[in-house]
Amino acid sequence: MYPLLFSIGNIKVFSYGAMVALGVLIAAMLIYRHALLRQLDAEKIVDMIFWIVFWGLIGGRILYVLINPDIYAKDPLEIIKINKGGLVFHGSLIGAIIAALVFMKRSKQPLFETLDIIFVYVPLAHAIGRLGCFLNGCCFGKPTRAFSGVFFPGHYIRVHPTQLYSAFLLLIIFLVLYLCEKRKRFSGQIVCLYLISYGVMRFSIEFLRDNPAVLGFLTMFQCISIALVLIGLIMYGILKNNRMSDKLETKT
Repeated sequence: MYPLLFSIGNIKVFSYGAMVALGVLIAAMLIYRHALLRQLDAEKIVDMIFWIVFWGLIGGRILYVLINPDIYAKDPLEIIKINKGGLVFHGSLIGAIIAALVFMKRSKQPLFETLDIIFVYVPLAHAIGRLGCFLNGCCFGKPTRAFSGVFFPGHYIRVHPTQLYSAFLLLIIFLVLYLCEKRKRFSGQIVCLYLISYGVMRFSIEFLRDNPAVLGFLTMFQCISIALVLIGLIMYGILKNNRMSDKLETKT
């Protein structure tokens, strides 16, 4: 693993932080271009992205600290060192969505039209960030004898490189959403498909990770993933029905 990419004097560049930053940068550029094609205010959307990233990092860090309080009990200053890793994506997602809703309300951006474009590229940025997890040597899975198993520092048995599994599946989700966005039937469809697909993916990956069960055999992340899928399905039904109702009213 390569948790430290390089250092210049006292400045250290960690692989996790670098990959997260790279993912955000690439996604931001693609979102800007996509917004221009959809004739939306690309400048405001890019401004919103930085607010989303900021509050997404805070949300992800808060949830990680809450889940792992023992790690930071002895040295609370470690909490702010997110460049070394330690984010929970579900927390980042919640923080990012709240920030996006607040920003769009203040800037009067079209809600679901804007979110649809952003959520096309969220899995792409997430996939690149997962590569940072792999380089950092965190978020790996259970021991395995499969050919895909990897030796991580401090372990003397192969484990599932769930970071790479996740990155691969997230890239597939990105490609599917990108194609669906061109043919979507109603605003908000991409947001719903993202919540459903990511929820299913993370629920499945959790079986290969070594997180403790909190509800029967389900881990906390599987419970949250189920909630994401249900929210996505409910939103899909509501938004689709609203779209059909609007069409009927227009015809009459």
